[in-house]
Amino acid sequence: MYSILLVDDEKMELEMLAEYVRWGDMGIRVAGTAKNGREALQRMEELRPDIILTDVRMPIMDGLEFSRRAKQINRNVQVVFLSGHDEFHYIKAALSVEAIGYLLKPLDMGELQLLMEKVKQKCEEFRISSQTSEVLKESYLRELVQENNPLVRSQWIEKLVLLPSSIPSIGLFQMIYLTIDPVSHYGVELVTQIRNFAQAEIPRSFLCQMKEGTFVLLCHKQDTAPLELYHAAEQLIRYINDSHNAVISIGVSDVRMGLDSLYELYTGAKRANESKFYYGLGTCTRADQAVEPVYKEVNPEQAIASLCHAISHLQEAAASSVIQDFFNELRTSKVDRDLVCSSSLRLITAIEQHFTNIIGGDSVNAMYVDDWKGIANYSTINEIENHILGVCHAILSLMKEKDKDKNLHIIHQITSLIDNSFSRQLTIEDLAKQVYLSPNYVRTLFKEKTGETILEYLTRIRIHHAAELLKDKSKKIHEIATSVGYENVSYFCSVFQKFKGTTPNEYRKKLL
Repeated sequence: MYSILLVDDEKMELEMLAEYVRWGDMGIRVAGTAKNGREALQRMEELRPDIILTDVRMPIMDGLEFSRRAKQINRNVQVVFLSGHDEFHYIKAALSVEAIGYLLKPLDMGELQLLMEKVKQKCEEFRISSQTSEVLKESYLRELVQENNPLVRSQWIEKLVLLPSSIPSIGLFQMIYLTIDPVSHYGVELVTQIRNFAQAEIPRSFLCQMKEGTFVLLCHKQDTAPLELYHAAEQLIRYINDSHNAVISIGVSDVRMGLDSLYELYTGAKRANESKFYYGLGTCTRADQAVEPVYKEVNPEQAIASLCHAISHLQEAAASSVIQDFFNELRTSKVDRDLVCSSSLRLITAIEQHFTNIIGGDSVNAMYVDDWKGIANYSTINEIENHILGVCHAILSLMKEKDKDKNLHIIHQITSLIDNSFSRQLTIEDLAKQVYLSPNYVRTLFKEKTGETILEYLTRIRIHHAAELLKDKSKKIHEIATSVGYENVSYFCSVFQKFKGTTPNEYRKKLL
């Protein structure tokens, strides 16, 4: 039976985890509990658990720092994180400290049982692994390639070269960084096929598993030709795809001299592999082809406004075009992955909030969780784009279903009137006359069906057009104000700043 240490700063949640979860039925016993990371570290030294289930956000020492230190005490301990659905950046950090998985609060027992089966399998793998020369070699190599301190690297090299079947300490080396995409396809049979291919087709190579679904293959070379390993890597991708119907992505380093260069080789190969975010899954990328991400702020507000307009008017092609243009810009600019994820979450949650009345409140909350989990785990920008396209098409389908409601035709009439007449003075009375209804009924109906007032919609349309006109620097601010329906320039500037967070002049300067 495997042992587990439970860590949570909420006393009631900790007690429920310890007392009410049927750990025994899962082949697990509760070794102990702790209310923060510092206390958990002290207990870990004493209890030596196989598994840790810890909250991410805690006082004194949070779950991430605790996990890092716990891994230093016992690298084989399996860490699972508990987190609220709005803590995207915490979970990204959690994955970087080799957590085997995470669970959302409130806890779903089915998900817990499935994850614990996976955790137990991992524990079993570690238990039955004897400390043979090959196991030690893999362990030392894993530490060596990730160590950026030259002094510590030299210590790992000393240990490595003393092994009976060691890797040569001198000569030329090249490395590939391989990921199974998605990691859910990881399995013993697939790993065996990768190992067999490496042994047969890549002489003087050694495969080392970094974590589940991620490997490095170190090749001791006889010459400086860098493309030989690259072509073998391409062949491996095709072989795995044909034989196992699985996708692997590979980054290939340059060639360097000596074991002390393995950290640089690892860093270069890993960065090349991560370029799959832009190039797509199943690609083989050399270190000199690796993307250098651009850290620039992404503002999705324009895309949000255009998407809301397209969906409100049931313009499916226009909605798809807005999403594609948004992601093409991110893709072309090579915007950093974290910024792509955060701006994508801002975009899709804003759309879901805008159409809450159409989707339904409970469904929107569930969609938030799906968005967060999906975008956090996607390996490529294409997958994120497809997720958002899928959500918007689902909302459009709901809109089309509800469009059978005759009142929605009235809403379409009103929005069309505003879209075509926003530049002149419009009143609710004018609009009500056009659709043969009372002003009060029109106000209520529009708010109920769109989630915003007529004035809010009119203002949003005016400011959107004003922003477009500001791109033409020959147009004066007062001319733009008049052309979008504002006679008072000061009032126009005030409304513009409220919507865009900047004055018209400042907005124009950003565009130039």
